[in-house]
Formats: sequence, structure tokens, C-alpha cells
Amino acid sequence: MKHLIQGLILTLSSTLLLADGCWSSIELSEYGQKGLDDVTVFSFKDAVDCQPLSGVKMNFLGKEFISDKEGTLSLPVPPDEIDAYVPVKLSKEKYISIKQNIPVSVGTYWQTYFLMTKELPLDSARFILSWGKEPADLDLHLTSEDFHISYRKTRSIPNRVKLDRDARQGYGPETITLNKLKAEKTYKVLIHRYSTVGEINKEVKLSTYLNNTFKKTIFLPQSEAKCVQVAQIKDKKIVYETKEVNESECK
Repeated sequence: MKHLIQGLILTLSSTLLLADGCWSSIELSEYGQKGLDDVTVFSFKDAVDCQPLSGVKMNFLGKEFISDKEGTLSLPVPPDEIDAYVPVKLSKEKYISIKQNIPVSVGTYWQTYFLMTKELPLDSARFILSWGKEPADLDLHLTSEDFHISYRKTRSIPNRVKLDRDARQGYGPETITLNKLKAEKTYKVLIHRYSTVGEINKEVKLSTYLNNTFKKTIFLPQSEAKCVQVAQIKDKKIVYETKEVNESECK
């Protein structure tokens, strides 16, 4: 029983750390309760509308698993002796496939909640920002020489760029889609800490997609800055560089 309780605590702590705002507290509680039976729930949702995704194929630990109509699948809790980053591939028809490594240790999968995005045209990019409970309000910005996209600036330029989703109660996700990349232009991806309470922390992560391909997910370092630049697109290529910038760039 002690082992089961410890497993539940670890499962719940990882849920609170890595789940995004697409998951309700009721869902998180239901999934966490299954840890009492030595079962871990993996859940998949759309990054824009937060709807559950059925039929997601997950290639993991040498086997293929498929999500049900609720967008979930269940696996046994891993043995305590496993301490490694395990590769996972996620795929679904009309969605961009994701390949990444999941940390597995002390009988816990440390990432079990995934946002997936629909296929994008070539020369398009999508940025997905998510974080923890605090700060309550982080804003994702995308700028170029002739536009500034964010919730409090321009939210959409038809057929060019759009803020798909905004979040102001923690967790995210916030999503911006950029169409028709131009090689001669430079685009900046910025994160604005609009809330006065809390700071940018290691729960803040940005997932990037370019040319219908998942590129990577980066986690931000701790920062008290109000505005942080996390990436640029130059010559249609993403360059990752996290640095604090003047807040005026986020206004």
C-alpha cells in the first residue's frame, strides 16, 4: 500500500507540473486516481480547441498503443529500476507527428499529457506556449517588420497570421499560427509576463512547428523579466535563443 500511495503522489505531482490548461481538474483527478491501481493514463488533445483526440498512435517501449474515444490510453506504471529518457512517437491522421523523449524514473512517466496540432501548409509555422498555474497570464507574441500579433495588439491578419488561442488563468496553451513565411523577413517569438504575480519559470515551455514538421519543445529558464525573446525565424529557419529584452518589445 505504501508503494501505491507513493506512486499516486508522484503521478499527481507530474500531472500538475506538466499538464496544460486543456485538462480540467476533474480529468486530472480521475487520471491520478488510476495510479492506485498501478496504471498511468496518457491523454491527447488538440492544441487549438482542446478537444480529445481519438486514434492517436503512440509508439513507445517497442509497442504501439492507440487512444480511445476519450483521447486516452493506459499503461502499467513503469518498474522503479527504469531511469532513462525513452523515445516516443505520436501520430494521427491529418495531424503533425511528434518525436521526443519522455523521462521515466522512480516508477513514473514524467510526461503523459500531449497537445497535437493539425497539419499545416508548407511555409507555415505554429507556436504553442504552455506553463503552470502561475503566472496566471503569460502572453505569446509574434512580431515582424510589419505586424505585432498578441492578445492585446493585433490578433489576426487574414491569410497571414493569427492568435488562435489565448489563456489568462494559467497553464495555457496560447497558440499563434504564421502562414506564408517570407525568406527576406525576420520574425521574433516573445513571451510577455503580463501578470504582476509570479515569474517565468521552468514550467514554461514553447513547442514549435515549421513546414508541417514538429521541430522541438524548449523549456525556459527562471526569469523575473517582463519580456523574453525565445526564438527567431530567419531565412525560413528557426533559431532558438532565450534572452531577456526590454518590455517595450512586448507592447
